[in-house]
Amino acid sequence: MSNLLTILKKQIDTLEQKIQMAEQSEYQEYYFDEHLFATNKIETDLIFYLDKIKQTYQALYNNVQAQQLERISFLSEMLVNQITALTRELVTHQMRKILSDIDIIDETLYEKHSRHLDYLRRLQEMKYELALSKDVVDHKQIASLDNRIYRCEQAIKKIELDMENDSAFIS
Repeated sequence: MSNLLTILKKQIDTLEQKIQMAEQSEYQEYYFDEHLFATNKIETDLIFYLDKIKQTYQALYNNVQAQQLERISFLSEMLVNQITALTRELVTHQMRKILSDIDIIDETLYEKHSRHLDYLRRLQEMKYELALSKDVVDHKQIASLDNRIYRCEQAIKKIELDMENDSAFIS
């Protein structure tokens, strides 16, 4: 068990180094499940989430010492999910930075519409695969995908309205 704790501690240390090197930007919405990090407000500092991970690790460590098996299972799963979420956010943050450097302003409404339709298709595929998976159905993940699908559909409707207004203006 101590080997696993050592591995987790090394992953947390590596994550901390990556966070210190990352340029942070202000968030306008939640990027994490509020239950995963036990917060219901938007935190703009990745160090906040790293501190939550360290707290979970410490709780796991204490429960390993006390040999509380049920808590160990719960906390280890939570810790892995937290590390995965923060790691994924760091990667997508880098991708967003690269994409922001690319000039998307020249994109036409039709190209934007096509791109959003592709997003919608991929989200629906993810939901379909999740619903058909042989694992236990994660209702939170499905609800999250439903929310993303809804927002994507709203964006598509807005683009379509802009396309209609644009074509009405030209006529």
